[in-house]
Amino acid sequence: MKFNCLFIIFYVGFISSLHSQDPISSNLLLRKGDTLDKITLPGIKKYKIFNMVGDSTNVDTTLTIKKHYNFNYLKKDNLELLKYSNIGQTYNNLTHNFDQLSFLPDFSFSSKYQVYIGIHDVKYFHVPTPFSELLFKTVMKQGQFTDALFSTNISKNLNFSIAFKGLRSLGNYQNILSGSKHFRFTTKYNSSDNKYNFKIHYVNQFLENQENGGLTPESITNFESEDPLFKERSKLSVNFEDAINYFSSKRYFLDNEFFINKNKINSLAIGHSFEYETLSNSYNQSKASDLYGKFSPGLNNIYDKTELKTTINKFYSNLSSTFLGKIKIIFTNYDYNYKTNTLSNNSNGLSGNENAISLKFDKTLFNHKVRVVLNKNLFGNRLGDVINANLSSKISKDFRYSLGFNIISKHPGFYYELYDSGYSTVNWKSNISKTKINNIFIDFESNLIGRAKLDFRFIKNFTYFSTDQDQKNLIPIVNQNTSTIQYLKIKWFKEIIFGKFTLDNSLIFQKVSQNKDILNVPKILARNTFYYSDTILKGAMFFQAGFSLKYFSKYYSNEYNPLISSFHIQNQKKIGEFPILDLFVNAKIKQTRLFLKAEHFNSTFTGNDFYSSPHYPYRDFIIRFGLVWNFFN
Repeated sequence: MKFNCLFIIFYVGFISSLHSQDPISSNLLLRKGDTLDKITLPGIKKYKIFNMVGDSTNVDTTLTIKKHYNFNYLKKDNLELLKYSNIGQTYNNLTHNFDQLSFLPDFSFSSKYQVYIGIHDVKYFHVPTPFSELLFKTVMKQGQFTDALFSTNISKNLNFSIAFKGLRSLGNYQNILSGSKHFRFTTKYNSSDNKYNFKIHYVNQFLENQENGGLTPESITNFESEDPLFKERSKLSVNFEDAINYFSSKRYFLDNEFFINKNKINSLAIGHSFEYETLSNSYNQSKASDLYGKFSPGLNNIYDKTELKTTINKFYSNLSSTFLGKIKIIFTNYDYNYKTNTLSNNSNGLSGNENAISLKFDKTLFNHKVRVVLNKNLFGNRLGDVINANLSSKISKDFRYSLGFNIISKHPGFYYELYDSGYSTVNWKSNISKTKINNIFIDFESNLIGRAKLDFRFIKNFTYFSTDQDQKNLIPIVNQNTSTIQYLKIKWFKEIIFGKFTLDNSLIFQKVSQNKDILNVPKILARNTFYYSDTILKGAMFFQAGFSLKYFSKYYSNEYNPLISSFHIQNQKKIGEFPILDLFVNAKIKQTRLFLKAEHFNSTFTGNDFYSSPHYPYRDFIIRFGLVWNFFN
């Protein structure tokens, strides 16, 4: 806590000495004695952001509708997610995504996955002058959300960045407070001869969520009745008022690469990456709840804690040739230690050390990019196998496409295999098989029809949680469906511009063929945004004003299960078919972007039938304000 305070003080003190400038056209004024010298800042394209694999983008200070979609707690478009009533809570899925090609076990405690900053979410920088970004946004009640970043090049070849993301929000319902802290530190280095480079990052994450188990049946009736007495949502009773969940993660990462030979025709490099992470998830409840059944003798309170420690070493060689293309061979050593109910005298666990070999191939043939990825588990039960092939091409400036297939076999997550709780009815040791996913996809984009993506998947050994048949409790049960599920998802995106008005359309169609309702998604998901854009005040301000309407058809959504920080399926209550209307005004002044939104504006007159899951209402109407402020020195 002291470190976080020192960091914030340092950051505020630092940015107070900076002046907001346009990096393309403005000048920075520096005083030398009694004279003023004008120094032009470098072009914006020289401020680079790199991802894990080395692909780069430029720092972008423009205001677009995509920036509007990304201005949220996740800092990414949440079209396919359904928010809960308080910022910082979990998200329900409106689609099912299996896009990760990783052969590692799936992320346990899936309700934290959307908020968790993974290894591929970390960004590295190269900036000619110090660069800062400050994000602020109001929350639901009593708190704020901020994300501050600072990056600078100590020399031409060495860069570091430091960032802190913090949240505190009380929420409108009982016992639903959310808080989080995400600290990130990165370093990136390239030698002067470009023959050696390394990347380092450290990420420390902490999430705090008070858990209320959702509304009681009586409160659901009161909520839907629209009784004015219950407009104050804290008057609605919840299933428990004494539970809290803590999630934490610390990760250390280093990747270094050395080029044995490097020229324009051929280059050969060898490298090594090291990743060590500790992860823990705990659930505290001062009084055991009947919704989870019996609890261990002698216990009046519940304090469950699960820990996972992983060490990953990758040794690789990287060949780049004008004739052969790019070939990367990777040997992976994966060491893991999983323990459940670690605070008890009878904690159980899983541990092991497994190896895998991978091959990645990229080649451009006749203006078509060919990419093949092969991952093979050499031994062990918890690393998976992946085959991916992708063909893409940009036929013209108006049309591009990609198509391919995936064959994936991976472990569904440690907590499906082993889990112990202070509740004696919540423990299991399961013999589960790897989930198998085969899919084909095609993705194309043109100016005429927009962008469309078709994805057809066959899923075997789909693993999930359920409860007992009457579903009157929250006791989770591990299930694995051995039959094949067929899942079709079609996406379509199209922006229609007429003058200063724009209509941005997003449509998703889904169909699932299965022998019972376990993979449940809405058939239709749509978002339409209509807005006006213009420049005013003699070009000093650019603004957007409009509305966004989101809608999804009714379906048996999964229910949030706080004890295991995951979801279980249910077939008692459908949610959906309620419109979510947001009104917004966005503006840009120099490097500052301002966002004002009236969220779920229609909730006051379209009825209280809006839910994020069967026992958790969606957000009420609220007006929220925020900004993103960039500094260049």
